[in-house]
Amino acid sequence: MVTVGQILKPQGVRGEVKVKPLTDDPSRFCVLKSVYACGKRMLIEKARVGGRDVYIKFVGIDDRNAAEGLRGAFMEIERDDAVTPAADEFFISELIGAALFARGDDGETQIGVIRAVDSFGAADVFSVECADGAEMTFAFVKALNAAFDGERKRLSVDGARLAEVAVYED
Repeated sequence: MVTVGQILKPQGVRGEVKVKPLTDDPSRFCVLKSVYACGKRMLIEKARVGGRDVYIKFVGIDDRNAAEGLRGAFMEIERDDAVTPAADEFFISELIGAALFARGDDGETQIGVIRAVDSFGAADVFSVECADGAEMTFAFVKALNAAFDGERKRLSVDGARLAEVAVYED
C-alpha cells in the first residue's frame, strides 16, 4: 500500500472532506476510483483540486457528521495503482523505516533509521532515530545527492552536505 493523503477535516455540510495530498501531483486524485481509509475501501464519488489541497466526496459519506468521523485518517492505494516513480524518485512511505547512510571519502556510515517525513512546503523534513538513540532532523534538499535503494530499504546521502543541514536534539 502507498499512502497518498491525509483527511484534514470536513468541508461544508454535504460530506466532502479536505485532504492534504502526500504526492507531488494533487491532480492524481481526480482519476482515483477508490482509496483505503479507516480500515476499509472507500469509493470516490468526486474529487477536485483547490490550490495544494484536494477535496473529496466519498460514496455514502453524505453529511458533515459522517465526514467528521474521517478526520485525521490516512488514505492509501494499492501499490499497483500508484504511478511508477522515475529512476531518481521514490515514495515517501517507502522511506519510513529505511536506514540512512552518509557517504564520505571513507565510504558509507549508517546514521540511523528514518522514522518520519513531514511535508512543510519548501522542503520535506526527515526525522531520524540515530544509532546512539539521539534524534536528528534535516531538510531534504537536492544538495544531499540522495540515492534510494528500495530493495535494500536504504537512503544514502552526501555526508558533508548532511552535516550542513542536520539538526540534533539535545
